[in-house]
Amino acid sequence: MIQLGIYLAEYMGYGQTPTANLLAFINNTSAAGINVLFMMLIMWFITIVSNRLPVTLILTTVLSLVWSVAEYQVIVDRQEAITEASLQEVTAIGSLLKMIDTKVQVFAFVLIVLTISFLFVIYRRSRWSVFKSIRFRSLALIINILLLVPFLEVNSDSYSTSSQKLGNSPKLWDSLFDASSNGGILAVLNSRTTDAMVEPKNYNEKAIKNLVIKYKKQASAINQTRQNSNFKKQTVIYTLSESLTKPSYVPGLTISDDPLSNIGSIMDNTSSGHMVSSGYGGGTAGIEYSTLTGFNITAYKPTITMPYSQMSSSINKKATVMGQFDSKIVLHPYVGSFYNRRAVYNNMGVNYFYTTDSKVPIRYQRSVDSGSYISDESAYKNVLSKISKKNNSQFIQLLTMQNHTPWTFKGRDYNMIEPTNSNADENTIESYLQGLHYTDEATQTFLDKLNDLSRPITLVWYGDHWPGIFNFVNTTTDALSAHSTPYFMWQNDAAKKANGTVNVSANYADPSDFTAMMMKMNGMKVDAYWALKTDMLEKVPTINNYTRDDKGKLTFLDQRGNKIDEKSLTKEQREIVNDFKLVQYDITTGKSYLLKTNFFQKVK
Repeated sequence: MIQLGIYLAEYMGYGQTPTANLLAFINNTSAAGINVLFMMLIMWFITIVSNRLPVTLILTTVLSLVWSVAEYQVIVDRQEAITEASLQEVTAIGSLLKMIDTKVQVFAFVLIVLTISFLFVIYRRSRWSVFKSIRFRSLALIINILLLVPFLEVNSDSYSTSSQKLGNSPKLWDSLFDASSNGGILAVLNSRTTDAMVEPKNYNEKAIKNLVIKYKKQASAINQTRQNSNFKKQTVIYTLSESLTKPSYVPGLTISDDPLSNIGSIMDNTSSGHMVSSGYGGGTAGIEYSTLTGFNITAYKPTITMPYSQMSSSINKKATVMGQFDSKIVLHPYVGSFYNRRAVYNNMGVNYFYTTDSKVPIRYQRSVDSGSYISDESAYKNVLSKISKKNNSQFIQLLTMQNHTPWTFKGRDYNMIEPTNSNADENTIESYLQGLHYTDEATQTFLDKLNDLSRPITLVWYGDHWPGIFNFVNTTTDALSAHSTPYFMWQNDAAKKANGTVNVSANYADPSDFTAMMMKMNGMKVDAYWALKTDMLEKVPTINNYTRDDKGKLTFLDQRGNKIDEKSLTKEQREIVNDFKLVQYDITTGKSYLLKTNFFQKVK
């Protein structure tokens, strides 16, 4: 049942036959047996605890139905399957349901009600106990738990080899591929978090101390060429534009006019380029994590897909861009329960997280053209209302929602011309294009108002990932295009006057480099950490964010988009990359030696 939901979703997106895929999975894949065996153990666990077989039938049937529908919806929307990290989103179930198509909700509800009703009748007519002996029942529970342990640790060093011999072939870089080939249950088990990151070579306290000395010297060298010490009396704004990419980045798409003409003009006149996203159709918080921390998701094991949820305890305000500012604000025109953001922002030292459900909610909440979410125009108004008039340094992050799925804009000012012979949803694409137009107009107005302010303002603006609607694009052969979104870094006239300006354009940029780019643009001095990130920016090719490796190897892109293997880097480049891995490992997985040093410090 679970696998059928996966293959039906694949059929909707890629035209594959779900029945054929399901039969092939059952007949030819040893992993199918592992999925069945795990489900049997779960059913026996429920039976032992409840001592009623009908209870087991009710719970497992309903669970399978819900799981199947959830897999279907996640795959259709994001082209990714359910993972352990996805399950943590269940705390925001109310908000998640709003994103699901109404017909799917009704179908799932009716199916579940009918199933529960039917099995309840069976339960009422059959109340016999499975176990009569408490001792035998206790023994059965212990054996059951012992048998479950290897399944819960299939990706650990202790059990990974055995599970692979039984037929598990993890595809951790692609959850949908993993679920399709290994089964939905095993895909979740494969994604479970063990060690977040492969230990870099030479990781020890002495190596970390030497690294601190090295990059403090590098910071001193960099700072000799920079005139500005801090962002006092200034504001830096990071804006994540939800599900936004330029139509010109989409291979095979021809439209009647450009809905992002203003943003195109802005990009032509300031530092800009393609951001290489780690997500497709989703993964917002992962990209956000990279921009704020400077850490790169692809340096982690493939099981790490949502660092906010999986690694929240390792996030420290010192090791973020926010550590350079007096006042830190985040605005999100939606609920604040997603991605464990409240806990994460607390760790980052955020002073206030404004949402629709915060104690003091965001003020402007209008949508546009019957859109499903608060408009970008309203979101920008909320930012303008929070810009400080004090002498402090201020950081503001805006996470927009206007262009999040589903797209329900009524206007059709931009028409899809090509492709004509595909299963592309023309209505959805044209609605999405309309939303881009509203973002384009609102962004230009926003910049005009920022430029009228006497307070120096720097804006880092980027689309986080593609929407999952261009199903005529082959995301394997056109992977770079499918993971490219626009970014730009802009200063108002006051910031240019106060700081000067440096062009930091990169045709392909890694979001984890944004802060180093922003500080270089403003001529700001750096601490040892941002000196390391500056070396990564200036001396190492762009990290390829959509390729994962379970051995911790990175791949890179040159400015033409050509892939470069880590072993092909120069000796100096490999040393810098290893230093970067040492820092990321120490803070997130290792012993946090760096937090006992002055490696991270607010530049004064």
